[in-house]
Amino acid sequence: MTRPRRLTPFRIGGAVAIAALLVAMTLSTRFVTPDELASIGPETFDPAQTAADLFAEANETIPDAATPLPELLAGLQQDVAKTADDLDASRPNDTTYLFPVRGTATVVATQQQAVEITVEGVPGTTPLSLASGPATNGAVLRDALGFKFGDASNQTTYQQVGDELKALVREQIEQGAKVAPGSKLDFTGIVSVTDTGMPQPAAKPVQVQPLTVEVVR
Repeated sequence: MTRPRRLTPFRIGGAVAIAALLVAMTLSTRFVTPDELASIGPETFDPAQTAADLFAEANETIPDAATPLPELLAGLQQDVAKTADDLDASRPNDTTYLFPVRGTATVVATQQQAVEITVEGVPGTTPLSLASGPATNGAVLRDALGFKFGDASNQTTYQQVGDELKALVREQIEQGAKVAPGSKLDFTGIVSVTDTGMPQPAAKPVQVQPLTVEVVR
């Protein structure tokens, strides 16, 4: 017959200690509601809000940082890398520079994806245009502002920031994109240049991804 185990003082003390520890743990634990738990978790990345913030930043900073388009093109036709260095251009990858620009243009023709323009001080051998409609590219503005892939939660949201910026830009420049030939426009925007190691040819077309377009007459 198995004899019942005796509760020695040591065993009684151990049980009391464990019970006291459990009580202390329970009293020191703060239980949170599901809403509180969500608020202290990782912040959800919002592409639309991020794009809105970047768009506001662009409208505040790019006009002041912009180089007159004739000055930029004269530099690019001499030395792309030096011009990029002098103007502190953004460089989203090893072969691309992004330059904020501004200018006053005369409308030559309006196409579905571009407004063909001339700008005083730019030789007529250099075809110029402002992107419009489907050719508007929010990713260029996103990259020019220094927003990087690592700043988004993943590839999809990174692309969504560019898409949201495209929509905001198109809404802002819509009036200026519907002007008649001969109209005068003030514009700001971004010129994207591929660095081939050689000066930019004068005959190479230049397209501005616009940020603002204002009809002056």
